[in-house]
Amino acid sequence: MDKIKGIGSLRVDGFVRNTWFIALGIAVLFIAAGAQAQPRYTCTSNGRTYQSTQPCPGSGVVYYGPSGTQTIYQTPIPKAPPPPANLKYLTPRCASLNDAIRMGPTNGLNYDTISQMRREYSLECSESESASNALMAQERRDKKDQLTQAKNANKLDKERALIHQQQCGESKRILFSKRARTDLTDGEKAELRRFEENYNSRCG
Repeated sequence: MDKIKGIGSLRVDGFVRNTWFIALGIAVLFIAAGAQAQPRYTCTSNGRTYQSTQPCPGSGVVYYGPSGTQTIYQTPIPKAPPPPANLKYLTPRCASLNDAIRMGPTNGLNYDTISQMRREYSLECSESESASNALMAQERRDKKDQLTQAKNANKLDKERALIHQQQCGESKRILFSKRARTDLTDGEKAELRRFEENYNSRCG
């Protein structure tokens, strides 16, 4: 009877151990599958190549997908913002720094370099920046005044043209009225000729 119990215990222990090994094998397979499915990036920085699970900074990233096929992913080069309106009024040094900061990401400068240039610009160019902003404000006022003057001049020209048109219309009416008369004296005929000459010169 004790022998039978021992055999039963061995079978139970063997079943437990087998079940544990099977569970462990399944877990290992899931971990391996998850690791294989995770994308890997081969990055190059300062001449050193390394593997990463995150996209590489900069351009020229090589990405290996879960299928094992290699895909080249090019990070788009950032576009430089347009130059500020007051750039032409900055000193040459400050204008050069402003351009370098603005074009930094496009030219591939790193964050630390751009930050250093920003600090230099803040220290060296505060006065130039203020002066250039004042000049820009004056330029805007001048342009606004020029537009206002041009608008007023255009309005005045239209008013003069309208008055001229009305005057010529009235002169034409008088001219036709005098031409229609048949009882003009010699003096009135001479006056009519002068009137016609004035009309032709002014109203064409």
